[in-house]
Amino acid sequence: MTGTRIGWRDNGDSLDVALVANRALARGRRVWWQEDGDYVVERLPPLDGLRTVPDAAPAAGSVELTPAATALFTGPATGYPYWGYYALCLLRLGLTYAPVDGAAIAGGGLARANLFVIPGGFATWNFDRAEDAPGADAQVRAFLAGGGRAIGSCGGAYYLSAGRPGWSGTADAMPLYTHEYLQSGVGIVSIDIAAPMLGRGLPPSLDLPYYHGPIWDRVGSNSAIAATFAALTLPGRLGIDNPLDHARFVRDMRGKPAVLDAGGLRGEAILFSPHPEMGDLLRKYIALDGYARKYLPIRGLPVLRDTMRFYAPADSPSFRLVANAAHDLTSRPGTRRVPPPPVEATGGPADAIVPTLRRVLRTVDPRDDADLAPLIGEIVGDLAARLDRAPPATGPLAGHIAQAIAGRETALHGTPIAQRLMEVELGIALVDCLARIDAVDRTLEAA
Repeated sequence: MTGTRIGWRDNGDSLDVALVANRALARGRRVWWQEDGDYVVERLPPLDGLRTVPDAAPAAGSVELTPAATALFTGPATGYPYWGYYALCLLRLGLTYAPVDGAAIAGGGLARANLFVIPGGFATWNFDRAEDAPGADAQVRAFLAGGGRAIGSCGGAYYLSAGRPGWSGTADAMPLYTHEYLQSGVGIVSIDIAAPMLGRGLPPSLDLPYYHGPIWDRVGSNSAIAATFAALTLPGRLGIDNPLDHARFVRDMRGKPAVLDAGGLRGEAILFSPHPEMGDLLRKYIALDGYARKYLPIRGLPVLRDTMRFYAPADSPSFRLVANAAHDLTSRPGTRRVPPPPVEATGGPADAIVPTLRRVLRTVDPRDDADLAPLIGEIVGDLAARLDRAPPATGPLAGHIAQAIAGRETALHGTPIAQRLMEVELGIALVDCLARIDAVDRTLEAA
């Protein structure tokens, strides 16, 4: 069997590589995932801007992928923008999803999924109580016992751990802080990757945001340590003004598990203590509020402008951890097979996304922060230009996202400038990702 190889290095590590592979997989093409992280795709037509190698055979050690039919928890217990970061990550990787809340889960909403993605936001609770949805937790346990797989970040990783009533206990590991989880902090951390499948095609360490995720002190026999905390790169205050300090990091976290790969009688899941789905988006605005404030008077506007300009929210390296986790989990023996959710272009309330983001951006006056005014002005100008050229956003997913963004508009009044800028850029990136998926799908349909 031969196909078309799509290589990461050949394409400058653009996440278009994963996007195309996952869209082809969702549309019935066979796809192999190689040990170097590259893909070989059956019957792949030429795609603008993507370098490929024709007539390539899957190399030894390749895994034939199973399509991921993803359900993303978007209920109020998590809320937007928490699930919005995962929506961005999944869509950028070409993984469409079905949004589910507690009521939908209790009503059997996971029956059409083989991968359940659980963001942060409700660390110490469970679906039944947090969403007033009796039966939701039993449905999750049945899903995991019946060949469904799960990925959880931060609060989602707590839920998949052991030690509190209502948690799934998928991983036989209890966090150091359970109910009183705010005792850790916020920042950018680096992790050392230990698991070969999780680290396919990646360097041995990555930087990513951390927001009070579980710190597993001891890990049971049903869980492998897939990555460990290595260093605190930058304390943060964005969203939650509780910076993680170096002394606490060294005392409680360094060398401890950052990612678990759990498998046993209670299902199979990958648990991220930090947030790979937040990626460069959160890193950029954490840096604006801390790193840039410190170094702007020292190094000047041109240097800090380049620092801000070259963050890559839509090509975050940490998104590949989620891609690798999804590939690994759904391709394991016993995974249930169900078709991925479609992307339907039907229009509707999604048309409100760009006007809402424009209104939020107009509330940002760079003069309100004298120290950062020139840099904030640069960012505002860039975001305004991107809104002017934003493509139309249509379909049920876009409509669901539009409602969430509209619901945040009032809540953002009076929040720090970095928070408002970050949420505007998140919305723009979501619109761009939906458009990319639509363009690739149309090309694949025509081939």
